[in-house]
Amino acid sequence: MEDVFSLFVPHPPIIVDEIGGPNVREVKATRESMFRLARELSANPPDTLIVSSPHARGAPGYIGVLTEPQLSGSFGEFGHSSLSYNYPNDVELADDILGSMESLGAVEPLAESRLDHGVLVFLDFLEKEGFRSKLVVVSAIWGKREIFWNFGRKLGELLRGRQGRYVYVASGDLSHCTKQSPGREFHKEGPEFDRKVVEAVRDNNPQALMDLDEEFVHRAQQCGLFSFLIGFGVMDGVPAKGEVYSYEDTFGVGYLVGAIRPEH
Repeated sequence: MEDVFSLFVPHPPIIVDEIGGPNVREVKATRESMFRLARELSANPPDTLIVSSPHARGAPGYIGVLTEPQLSGSFGEFGHSSLSYNYPNDVELADDILGSMESLGAVEPLAESRLDHGVLVFLDFLEKEGFRSKLVVVSAIWGKREIFWNFGRKLGELLRGRQGRYVYVASGDLSHCTKQSPGREFHKEGPEFDRKVVEAVRDNNPQALMDLDEEFVHRAQQCGLFSFLIGFGVMDGVPAKGEVYSYEDTFGVGYLVGAIRPEH
């Protein structure tokens, strides 16, 4: 049984049926991959799902861990407040994470209960497949890449030392400038960044992402890099294999669905 592994998912609300409407036909591969992951998790649910979001209310440069006992959110800001979600926070695990990360000096508790769309999009696919579990949510906005990588490494060690089954979900879109479109400017760094991320997940090797120039990252207009680095860190030090389920950039934003799982 895979006791700890990492998933990589996008979070554009447009891929949710009720929000995207006819546009969902344009992201067929992404949706099929998200449903595939949801079915796999529903068939063998983890004790807790740990999700990192670039849109949680944390501070740049820090990794925040939500601490309120009940976590909830809706797609109200996207015109669909009836799409609401409520999950119990695994507060024991959240406390253990905070306690074990003191040496990093950049991890803080967040007295927050709001689930943002960086978490909700994947939860919607999971719920449509009948999935439920406890959650832990962390913020992954911006900062020194080494901090996010090391947070993931320590988290992986912590999870593998506990009883139970845990899945880390690195939520994040890739570049927001892979194509010229109304209201969106093309940057050549966009598709290049996405190619590097796809290769990193496929090969389970994030070194190229750690080595990226800061100006290149800025020009790529991405949001998921730091979330993804945690996911890589979780699987560091164990024999593991990467898999890319799909990649699309239909609307000029990169959507990657993938996984890194232990080799047996």
